[in-house]
Amino acid sequence: MEFLKAIFLGIIQGLTEFFPISSSAHLKLIKYIFNVDFGRDNILFDLVCHLGTILASIIFLRLEVKKIIKDKHSIFLFFVAILPLFFFYFFLKPYIVFFSDIFYLPFFLFFSSILLFYISKKDFKKQTIPYKKKIKDVFFIGIMQSLALLPGISRSASTISSAHIRGWDIKESIKFSFLLSIPTILGGSFLESFKIFLKKEPIEISYIPLVLAFIFSFGVGLLCIRYIFKIDSSKKLKPFAIYLLLLSFFSFIYININ
Repeated sequence: MEFLKAIFLGIIQGLTEFFPISSSAHLKLIKYIFNVDFGRDNILFDLVCHLGTILASIIFLRLEVKKIIKDKHSIFLFFVAILPLFFFYFFLKPYIVFFSDIFYLPFFLFFSSILLFYISKKDFKKQTIPYKKKIKDVFFIGIMQSLALLPGISRSASTISSAHIRGWDIKESIKFSFLLSIPTILGGSFLESFKIFLKKEPIEISYIPLVLAFIFSFGVGLLCIRYIFKIDSSKKLKPFAIYLLLLSFFSFIYININ
């Protein structure tokens, strides 16, 4: 049964990571609904699921990743985009822990929905050269990305919306969002792994469910990632906004009934 749970959650991670609907919210909500609990290894399990989809991102965006590695200015811009995350994580940790309670999940899903509705309805002034990224643009995107430390706020919805608000073309906004996810999630994974190592507590979960979750999140993620890059208009984000709105209502009712 534990193996089936791991496969199911790995599939959910792969399906939801590459759409602006918050994969972390889906993992949290599904665990709650089906009473799935890996004890103190919950964070480790989610970590492995995210590493699977990040590997899918790296493979799919490998040519873009190579370009960035060779360009010092691009590396600097990504560093600027990640900076706000450090402040939010280290200095606002008590608030993040407090709002991580599943009770607040519907409200953050609703917030993500509003973001997507906003950019799907409004026409923003486009940059003359949308690919010319400014420091103030990427810093603003980084601030918005930091909101995704709260389960239910979609990281990709926050970053895609903020980039588009700054005048970036929607396709470029999507590409930057998922390129930014690579160092962000890898860095977060390293930090969480280090914290697990420092605790020196034995891992209770079997390695087989972890491997299965990784394989399925990677495989399904690799199949799904291509579809987000087919979006060429912000108006095509509206279905995701509707989905998040419905999910926020459903989760609010379900959590409060139970």
